[in-house]
Amino acid sequence: MENTNLPESAAAPFLLSDAARRALFLEARSNVAFADAAVDPTVVRRVWDLAKWGPTSNNTQPLRLVIASSGEAREAVLAAAAPGNRPKLEQAPLIAVAAHDDRFHDHHDVWAGGNPAVFDRFEADPAGRSWIARSGSMLQLGYVIVGLRGEGLAVRPYGGFDRAALDRTLMPEHWRAEVLLGIGYPAEDHGAGDRKGRIPADTAVRVL
Repeated sequence: MENTNLPESAAAPFLLSDAARRALFLEARSNVAFADAAVDPTVVRRVWDLAKWGPTSNNTQPLRLVIASSGEAREAVLAAAAPGNRPKLEQAPLIAVAAHDDRFHDHHDVWAGGNPAVFDRFEADPAGRSWIARSGSMLQLGYVIVGLRGEGLAVRPYGGFDRAALDRTLMPEHWRAEVLLGIGYPAEDHGAGDRKGRIPADTAVRVL
């Protein structure tokens, strides 16, 4: 990992150690190249069971993950990837598809136990439910990516692919593909090129 100086604004007392902050944010990269080591899908399951506790709207859980573990599933994802993304994605030891579940409210008894009116509200509002499904799944995906980094993995997300094709070939009913993930243990040369800049808090955060 490259030697990134800790920004002064991040040097104040913090619950996470300096090493943890570097691993999760400052030195983690969206790798193209990975170490020659397999990734056990149970690691992803373990991360899910941690990341699911991140806050969401009404505790909803619309994110779904399809791990393309078999050769057939992996080939289906690669075939759906945009031509520019395919050779990069091929290098990932493990490929996953992040999706949203249009009927996430069917599981309301888990995240809204004792309140069956929640189901009725989402069932009666397909448009609102769709917005929650997509926005909530992306929020949860952020937690999952940070969780995977916490397991020592590198993750590269891809948005360029044929979503309809994967919905037909890999997705269970009511699941809709959103993002492809190339996952693996970092190689010494991450293959992602020089790190690009990020806008500072002075530009992005407004205190009123």
